[in-house]
Amino acid sequence: MRRTHYAILASLAAISIFAGLNLAAWKWLAPARADFTANKLYTLSSSARQVVERLIEPVELEFVYSRSLGSDFPAIRAHADRVRQMMTEIAAYSGGKVKVREIEPEPYSEEEERIAGAGLTPAPTDRGDPLYAGIIGHNTVDDAIAIPFLAPERDALLEYELVRLISQLDDPAPPKVAVISSLTPYQLHPSEPQAAFLLREARRAYDVEVLGPDFRELPPGTDVLMIVHPGPMTEWQQYLIDQFLLHKGMALIALDPAARAAAVQRGGLAPTASSLPRVEQMLGVSLAPDVVADRTLALPVNVDAGGGRVVQAGQPLFIAPPPSLMSKTDVVTADLSRPINFGSPGHFSLAPRAGVTFETLIAASAEAALMTPAFAMGDPAPRAVMDAYQATGQSPVLAGRLSGELRSTFERPPQPAPDDDPVLAELQRQAMERAAPFVSSSQSPAEIILVADADMFDDGFYVHPQTGQALADNAAFILNALDNLSGDYALTELRSRAPAARPMKRVDDIEAAARERLYAEQSRLEKLLADAEARVGELEARRAGGTASSEEELAEIAGYRKQAMEAKRQLRAVEREFRRDVDALAGQLAFVNIWLPPIIIGLIGVGVMAWRNRGRGGAK
Repeated sequence: MRRTHYAILASLAAISIFAGLNLAAWKWLAPARADFTANKLYTLSSSARQVVERLIEPVELEFVYSRSLGSDFPAIRAHADRVRQMMTEIAAYSGGKVKVREIEPEPYSEEEERIAGAGLTPAPTDRGDPLYAGIIGHNTVDDAIAIPFLAPERDALLEYELVRLISQLDDPAPPKVAVISSLTPYQLHPSEPQAAFLLREARRAYDVEVLGPDFRELPPGTDVLMIVHPGPMTEWQQYLIDQFLLHKGMALIALDPAARAAAVQRGGLAPTASSLPRVEQMLGVSLAPDVVADRTLALPVNVDAGGGRVVQAGQPLFIAPPPSLMSKTDVVTADLSRPINFGSPGHFSLAPRAGVTFETLIAASAEAALMTPAFAMGDPAPRAVMDAYQATGQSPVLAGRLSGELRSTFERPPQPAPDDDPVLAELQRQAMERAAPFVSSSQSPAEIILVADADMFDDGFYVHPQTGQALADNAAFILNALDNLSGDYALTELRSRAPAARPMKRVDDIEAAARERLYAEQSRLEKLLADAEARVGELEARRAGGTASSEEELAEIAGYRKQAMEAKRQLRAVEREFRRDVDALAGQLAFVNIWLPPIIIGLIGVGVMAWRNRGRGGAK
């Protein structure tokens, strides 16, 4: 065999071996790979590895994906590939405890009924078939927890959602939430009809225990403490909260300088203003004495215009911050799509302690103004509020997350006063014996979500009185907070993972150009159909007057229908052209990224061999 032929065959063999080794490595050596992405998108964080590596019982992640339908949507297809890669990475670090499988359900099959029953939510498509892209997690005791739909827009939260699902499967017992409140709907058992909408929703996922105003201890095993507009507390009760925040550290606290929900409460026993002096001192975050008004976020209210007329006007004391004024990096607010309704909310003054960080979750706009609580509680008309309005030029903080290490404001557990009732003193001594040992600093990092309003928890501000449907994302925000706080602390650093989407200018340009043509065709079609309907109306009128024959009318209508069908065909052609352009570009990118490098290496090898052979021939 001549040397040239041998070099060519050797290069081809090298290319084949290179491709084969790549395919084998993709299947067998998935854990042994390097992540060259800018944001380390395919590398598990240390917290995620901590959760996965300490699994006790095996779990199974079932990726339900309509592959054939998803291939028509580039964003869904790319995100599905990222989901597979992330699940593979998780399985690799689990030591065999996490099993991964993927299924593609057939429409109208028993498999589709099963996954729909598990809680997966399909996305509608123009074909009429449902597009599934969700995950069902299973553990050894037949618990099933689902992520209904993995939307590409939530890519930044993908690792968090997957690892949190695994954490829930590893410990399926519902978290316990202890509730402290002076508001009557939050003092009722969640099963009672008059209980707050939020409590009734929360009992589906949590073990909710409501504490009375005279509580002397927190329920054993409490995971999250939810405090909503508390009444006056004894030193012992504030001590219990202080120690819970140091031992466990997970709490949702809502304070209010002017709670309308308390003012209208029967009996007038609830205070209109609430505070937790000891806790605020511990956190370095205090409730300011002012009430926030915002004319740009005002909710409409009915106003008497005189003469028996009722008109709607924006009430700046009732505000609805939209998602644009919420944090996009925190899981509690990142996925909210509707505003959150507040009623004469307060705002926080920040002076965080060392080792503590504070992140704003919800803010008012820079057009906000500050009012006195007395003025707000006087039920002023929108016009009176506007007359007193003076914008501050700053965005008051309505809700935020405090994280870090805390220090107690107590030096020792408070003792019963000498003149206390002997029976009450004995009960407190017994509670002290059962309480956890006193600590002066955090035993685990705290995660506390603070809200400067109690009215946002009130059903009247966001629940439709007839249908019982939530009109704003108040409950979604609060339930997200409980869900996040009741999870494993190791998951908290996953909240701000960077998204995988990286802009590709050429693809975006092709899509924009195709979309522009598509919209132009849609506009032409809509105009054609509108003209046809108008012309049909004219023909109907002429026919009723006897000035046109039915044959002429049908022929003209048929002509317009033909034009409409032709426009629809052209519209489909534009869609096919768009799909063809994107697919062609995808093929080019695949060739450049997958096949071109080994081909170049092979050609270089052939050139080197040829050059060496030529040199040897010249030497002879």
